Amino acid sequence: MKPLRIGLVGAGLIGETHSVMLNQIADGRRGQVELVAAADVDPARRNLLVDRYRYGRGFATGEELLDAVDLDALFVCTPTRFHAETVRRAAARGVHVFCEKPAAMSHAEGLQMLEAVRAGGVQCQIGLVLRFSPVYAVVRELLAAEEAREPMAVVLRDDQCFPIRGLHHTPWRNDPAFTAGGTLIEHGVHDLDLLTWFFGQPRSLRGWVQNHAGQPGVEDYVAVEIEFAGGLRAQLINVWHDMTQRPSNRRLEIFCRRAFIASEHDMLGEVLFQSGDGAVHTIHSGEVLSRFEAALPRVDPAFAGWYAIPYFVQDLAFVDALLEDRPVFPDLALGLEAQRLAEEVYRSAREGVEVVLGA
Repeated sequence: MKPLRIGLVGAGLIGETHSVMLNQIADGRRGQVELVAAADVDPARRNLLVDRYRYGRGFATGEELLDAVDLDALFVCTPTRFHAETVRRAAARGVHVFCEKPAAMSHAEGLQMLEAVRAGGVQCQIGLVLRFSPVYAVVRELLAAEEAREPMAVVLRDDQCFPIRGLHHTPWRNDPAFTAGGTLIEHGVHDLDLLTWFFGQPRSLRGWVQNHAGQPGVEDYVAVEIEFAGGLRAQLINVWHDMTQRPSNRRLEIFCRRAFIASEHDMLGEVLFQSGDGAVHTIHSGEVLSRFEAALPRVDPAFAGWYAIPYFVQDLAFVDALLEDRPVFPDLALGLEAQRLAEEVYRSAREGVEVVLGA
């Protein structure tokens, strides 16, 4: 059997993150996965990616890469502006795609991507990595408990240093020519997807947007109130601040009529659970990981220790789906639903109204 030939476009922070994961997967799936080529307009970053992560060849652009190399799959890790064109080119060549979020500069542009993917007969997974988080998988499991069946209130706060500096240094994030917006669409789209994963499709929402850093078209504060079926309302706050030493952080609290669930970790860490009149129980990170691994279709000993990293589990899910000829998940259509919700939040804030979804 020929190996799955993988290329990657975009040698920035997220492109290097995926390259680390793909190297591990290629080692563990020896002979089944080949890292063929990488592309980036910056020669230094491109060469670093090729040399450090064992890509066979380097190119300046995704177009050059696709023209020169036979691929089975392409990871699209460029600034948002270039997602749509790169995905369309790959689909036209019959190449499967993993595309980072947000999918596109707009929901309308994303729908054009979806048409291209379907016309090309290929699959496209979207980078909604929180669906592979051990912490949130356990939270979702706890929400299925009998005592948690009546959720009453949800508060999710997501804060990060404005990612043009600090740990997530990505200079194009403050340029509306390259980004679909600010903290909500470029980061909080994960949170919108997470809340729908937990509670289903929203019925309505109301949003408020502020710009403290003065980057036109790139907001750094968003507050959203979302109503779900049954009247549950969730409050979401996204903040890009200017504290470079503060790690990216999410705090989630869920109050049910007879239960409480909370965590300050979005990958691996403790989860708090209180049921009825009992004391708060701490589910420590080791148990969180064990429960997460137990729910996976399989755990490969070759990847011991790596299942704690959502980016690894996400990339492995994509690779294995292609190797086994299964549908990828979450797919582009699901990613576009999160993008649609973000655009409705922006519309609500712009018009000062509550948006009834589907109306």
